[in-house]
Amino acid sequence: MKIFLAFAALAIAGVHAASLDSIVQPGFPEGRIINGQPAAKGEAPYIVSLKTSSHFCAGSIIDPHWVLTAAHCLIYNDFQVVAGLHLRSDESDVQVRRVNGKQNLFAHELYGGNVGPNDIGLIYIAEAFDLNALSRDGSAAVAKISLPSGKYEQTGKGKLFGWGRDNSGALPNTLQTLDVNIIGYSECKAALPNSAPVDPVNVCTYTQGTTDGACNGDSGGPLIINTAEGSEIVGIVSWGYTPCATTKYPSVYTQVSSYLSWIATTIQNNSK
Repeated sequence: MKIFLAFAALAIAGVHAASLDSIVQPGFPEGRIINGQPAAKGEAPYIVSLKTSSHFCAGSIIDPHWVLTAAHCLIYNDFQVVAGLHLRSDESDVQVRRVNGKQNLFAHELYGGNVGPNDIGLIYIAEAFDLNALSRDGSAAVAKISLPSGKYEQTGKGKLFGWGRDNSGALPNTLQTLDVNIIGYSECKAALPNSAPVDPVNVCTYTQGTTDGACNGDSGGPLIINTAEGSEIVGIVSWGYTPCATTKYPSVYTQVSSYLSWIATTIQNNSK
């Protein structure tokens, strides 16, 4: 029998890595990339860390006032959004914005609060991010990621970014990245157990026979493709099977291109 585990329950209960690794059911990734490697500084200037006393989810800047994340990450009414972060131990070049109040959080109306479709949300940032600021080395400290343009395939070679626990269960200090193979719904469904709640509005990353993918801590973070016109966000980390370091099932993401109308309408109706 397979039991679905809500991210919010794991986060609030403070379950740590050792106990997470004993879970063999599907659950929300809370924050680590399996088999990832350190990203170059400035490689993903659009990723943000959502944190209370510590990092609990990630997100992506799509507008100076808006961050795209997973609906299941919207579990706190008062938290910080940290942009421009590379080393968790060094916040000298970052932009920190405080989010306070449910009125700034927008989960998809059809999200059911568990593993499944419509796991997408938006965060309104009252004090806009400065997208023109430069790091001390002259690179762009903070930037936005483009939404899918419709010009490029949303499958094939991609990249995943995130912070969180690595294969050892320790939290890496440096932002991690992983080259991944993005597959569509049909191929993903065929690679998952019959009972998996994968939906046509999902995409997945999968390399047969490996444990590569997202895990506890990466939730809400970006799955991207690099195009001739720059990077586009393809997916938002949603859920996967645990223990992540040994499972060889695909990691599951919310497909951003399926929600472009929802994103546009939400921003239009709630910009201040």
